[in-house]
Amino acid sequence: MKKQILPLFIFALFNTSSFAGSATILKVSKTINEKNVLHYKVRYDDTTCEIKGDVYADWKMDEEDGQWKSLDESPGFIRGPLEPKSTAVSGSEVIFVTESMDEFSKKGILDSRQVTVSVDRNKSGTCQVRNEVLVRGELYNLKRLHSKVTIFGNVRWVEFHGEDSSGRPVKMRLK
Repeated sequence: MKKQILPLFIFALFNTSSFAGSATILKVSKTINEKNVLHYKVRYDDTTCEIKGDVYADWKMDEEDGQWKSLDESPGFIRGPLEPKSTAVSGSEVIFVTESMDEFSKKGILDSRQVTVSVDRNKSGTCQVRNEVLVRGELYNLKRLHSKVTIFGNVRWVEFHGEDSSGRPVKMRLK
């Protein structure tokens, strides 16, 4: 009987010591294959609100059968500009960039080529994930980017969905 209790105790110890959460921090879509949406995600510890690992990306393939597919499975010409590169700032903050964000910054669509992701405890005591990006001199909590893309891959405009500093929803079309 004692031999059976020890494995259960070890399982319970490891199972309760790291409550992992994950959150979609940014959704990206385009007018071509609009139902396929790229979700940038982050994993964090529910008990400490610390980020665990790098930002990663998965496709929600609603043009097909609604399955999830890792960005890593995409061909290089698709994956390259969208692949997130993360830099940890602290245990609860990470910065990520992509080649496409760099292009948006060069075109003046975004003021900065980076998104700062932070996880902190909200008033109710749960972990809250935020993405901060600078657009037209203002700091926003970025939720979604939707772009008009031509058949040749040129971006005509980008629609920005987020919240301003007071939490009000914001939608802007940037050219």
